[in-house]
Amino acid sequence: MKRRRVLVWTGTTILVVLALLLLAFLGLRDFDFSEYRTRPLSFFFGDATVAGTLHLPEADNPPVVLLVHGDGPADRYSGGGYMPLISELLDNGIAVYSWDKPGVGESSGDWLSFSMEDRAGLAAAALDAVKAQPEFQSSRTGFVGFSQGGWVVPILAEAPAEADFFVIIGGAVNWLHQGRYYTKRRLELAGADIKTIEATLADDDAGNEKLLSDGYTYEAYLADHSNGAPMSEARFAFVRKNAHADSSASLQRISAPVLTLHGSGDLNVDPAYNSDRYREILGGRNDANRNLVIEGGSHALLRTALFNQQTAGDMPAWSKLAFALLGRKAYAPGALDTLTSWILDRAGQAG
Repeated sequence: MKRRRVLVWTGTTILVVLALLLLAFLGLRDFDFSEYRTRPLSFFFGDATVAGTLHLPEADNPPVVLLVHGDGPADRYSGGGYMPLISELLDNGIAVYSWDKPGVGESSGDWLSFSMEDRAGLAAAALDAVKAQPEFQSSRTGFVGFSQGGWVVPILAEAPAEADFFVIIGGAVNWLHQGRYYTKRRLELAGADIKTIEATLADDDAGNEKLLSDGYTYEAYLADHSNGAPMSEARFAFVRKNAHADSSASLQRISAPVLTLHGSGDLNVDPAYNSDRYREILGGRNDANRNLVIEGGSHALLRTALFNQQTAGDMPAWSKLAFALLGRKAYAPGALDTLTSWILDRAGQAG
């Protein structure tokens, strides 16, 4: 009897180990592009040389998407975070182009000097570089913008002849509204009581009013700042340039198809509020428009049970390991299927 229990335990252990090894193999495969065609592709924007990588599926004349970064000094793979998504798109016959932000990786320049309009101009220049490639002479093109990219994509979509479809993931319509939600959720996660949260938000509102006032200097900001580490001077200038961002006007002028996706557990952007705002503003101007909230999804549409942090820096080591092992399975159920199906429908319809 004892020997039988040992054999059962040993057999179970072996099966578990094999299952974990298989999971690791499948997940790590999503970070390896060696089976796909890839090549470097650079372009110029102003004084900057912007470097990126073009990823090609096996299909001829494939649809192609360009990835528009969120906030921060992101390289072409956003520190590896884009890789499972790119693998999923390639496996579905969709080409992908992504680039290093100016001043990051192999790109020159300084992304912190950019307004949202500047970022849209850079993305449009990237699209021109992609359209010049022989594989895409008759291909349908689109942009996929993440988080802060949600203020860039609507500017691009005002000129629908430039691209055929547009996707916003974890976007917000208004910068200041998004900032309030972010702060509120951060304080709630830290266990702050309602009075503390309300007082902090009131202080932030007053600070933002000063920040956006004419003639407010970095020196005045440092004198006023009392909580936490202050912004760098470059970040201060970036925020002053962009904190007025509100995509309502651009959204009202869009006739091209737009997909917006939010995770129900988003800690950075209010998912229900912004999904409703996109739906309200975009209206029924295109039958293909969809404004969806993915159940169990995070800001980046990952599974909230494992990956729901406000910033990548908040991710514990075990969560990073889980992302590496799971690859595209790290996404909330239905998130990638919804994205790829919508893109393929737009490419087929446009064709």
